[in-house]
Amino acid sequence: MSLAVTRVRVLGRSLHVLRGGEGPPLLYLHSSVGEALPLPHLVALSGGRELHVPAHPGFLDSEGLEEIRDVEDYAYHYEAYLDAMGWDSVDVVGLSLGGWIAAELAARHPARVKRLVLTSAVGIWIRSRPIADIFALDTRHPERIAELFFHDPGHPIAQLVRGPARGEQVSDEILTAFLRAMAATARVGWNPLLHDPRLEGLLHRVKAPTLCLWGASDRVVPPVYGERYAERIPDAKLQIVPECGHLVPFEKPEAFVAAVSGFLR
Repeated sequence: MSLAVTRVRVLGRSLHVLRGGEGPPLLYLHSSVGEALPLPHLVALSGGRELHVPAHPGFLDSEGLEEIRDVEDYAYHYEAYLDAMGWDSVDVVGLSLGGWIAAELAARHPARVKRLVLTSAVGIWIRSRPIADIFALDTRHPERIAELFFHDPGHPIAQLVRGPARGEQVSDEILTAFLRAMAATARVGWNPLLHDPRLEGLLHRVKAPTLCLWGASDRVVPPVYGERYAERIPDAKLQIVPECGHLVPFEKPEAFVAAVSGFLR
């Protein structure tokens, strides 16, 4: 299946939306990486589904960040996206930051989410196992960033995180997208760090059957967070991906697609 970028207007905001495939709609909410691009796991998810991957306001060239104060505002934004698409309810997959947004959407607007996949989702807080402070990462040591996000720092995607080879330059386009993504993530996740203190108490409102999908070696959001989400959401189950870190669809794309597709079927 082929995916292409289109423009969609929601609440007066012009959004970058990766879209493609045919079948029942599937909404994918991306992480702070901003992966609204035709990556292999997204192409695979579009098989038999009409896949929508909007860039959140403030990511890539989606407008409207100035109107977003917190993740609750992102949830309202995506409720409006559903209205714009004419969907009463939809299956939702969210990764990390996108998982947080998806959880907020499902808890605050339960009738709008049909089935839910939370992958390595931030959004709640366990005092004994705090989420890693990604805003404190030292970009002068990209090897430490790769070690934090990946089970295998030698993975090809982890090598990209390490940066260009000696003598190569990062393009202005990539640098601009990275800075916009970090600014948008910080706007909603700086303080308190990557969670909403109200969210855990709202998770009982989620009506959607839910898959909590976690990497066994997630050092950003340890698997205990997947356990807590699965405990608090009434119809939820936890699946652990072995030998995998935080970015499950990047490090283990086949396992990610198999788990998500199997659950949604």
